[in-house]
Amino acid sequence: MKNIIALSPMYTEDSNNLKKASINSPYELNRFNAKWHVPEEFRDDVIAVYGEDIYAEIVSDQCGLTLMKPDDNWLSIVSEEFTKRKISYGQLKDFINQENIFIKCSDFKNFKAGVYEKVTDIKGFDSLDLNSMIFTSEVVEWELEVRCFVLNKEIKTYSSYWRNNAFDTDFLSEAEQKDLFELFNNFIQQYSETIPKAIVLDFGIIKGKGWALIEANPAWCSGLYACDAEKALEVIVKSCIKN
Repeated sequence: MKNIIALSPMYTEDSNNLKKASINSPYELNRFNAKWHVPEEFRDDVIAVYGEDIYAEIVSDQCGLTLMKPDDNWLSIVSEEFTKRKISYGQLKDFINQENIFIKCSDFKNFKAGVYEKVTDIKGFDSLDLNSMIFTSEVVEWELEVRCFVLNKEIKTYSSYWRNNAFDTDFLSEAEQKDLFELFNNFIQQYSETIPKAIVLDFGIIKGKGWALIEANPAWCSGLYACDAEKALEVIVKSCIKN
């Protein structure tokens, strides 16, 4: 039996880096020829998938994979000790009258996440399902954002991706690394049982408030930024379970 990871047919820098990282690994990364279709003869050998969330869901059904991800409402149950902001979870219709809030879909991206002065300002609002589940958050300013690929309560690789309103993957300072790992260790002690063992966690610095948890994302569809591709690959594999 081969250990195949199904890659999205969409070529990206991340998928290319994972492909290179797999050369000396026990895994074979394969895009296959037919878009979003894994041939029958390969399905038993596919142990993981990486790509856009909808692609991953479709391929997982074909190949008998369970894709690990946090519960939809997970972020809203995390203490403000770690989020440094109030986060709510509910149906879109529950927040119609709120103003100046950050809004994000809880599952697939039905609309662009962001800060909205009014909920009805969401592009295409009239066509949205008002029963769809969303997160809302008070508006904060992130000075730094960092992506962490986590496996078995340990950060395997990490990379900054946003600093002072600009894309930035430069190394963290020694003090920033220390603060990041201190926050992570405190967080994981309390919340490890609420998330999959293989997950992506984003942390950052909120202006005026300090280090905080941003969100959790499934490893099988998360961007790498400047993370070590070999280490990220192992987390991605473990984030998929063969049924």
